[in-house]
Amino acid sequence: MRLDGGHPALDLINTLYGQVRQPPEYDVLRTPDDLQTFAARVGVGGEATSAAAVTAARALRAVCEDAFRDGKCAGLERAAQAAYAAGSLQPGGWVWSDAPMGVVHRLAHAATELLASEELDRLRGCDDCCWLYLDRSKNRSRKWCSMADCGTNAKKRRYIEKRRSKLT
Repeated sequence: MRLDGGHPALDLINTLYGQVRQPPEYDVLRTPDDLQTFAARVGVGGEATSAAAVTAARALRAVCEDAFRDGKCAGLERAAQAAYAAGSLQPGGWVWSDAPMGVVHRLAHAATELLASEELDRLRGCDDCCWLYLDRSKNRSRKWCSMADCGTNAKKRRYIEKRRSKLT
């Protein structure tokens, strides 16, 4: 489970491996344990989840992708409204008590915060794998979700192409 997005909502989108709008190659969120592990790793919970929460997280992933890739925010808005209806605002922030769905509500809240933040201008898509990430580099020139994976692969391809062109 790679977490290269730089934000829980982007990491949620990136739990689906494969090319954009193509059939998925692999889905990280298959079981309630997968969702629980993901939530703990991105800092939005870690309490027990359920099969219904996994289904809701997958639906949230789809509407987040629509919002962040295409600017279609209606689905995310509905998810956020449902999250806020299930929670309560207290000093320090929003609180959700419904344990199985709390993770999904916190992810919806995080997604709406990112969508409304100034950090949105740092949103990028990886040149290699199409994952989304926040470019927090000083000069905003990051091209890959992860230098260790996609960056290395791209540099290898360039090196091989360069060597081939010298041989011909």
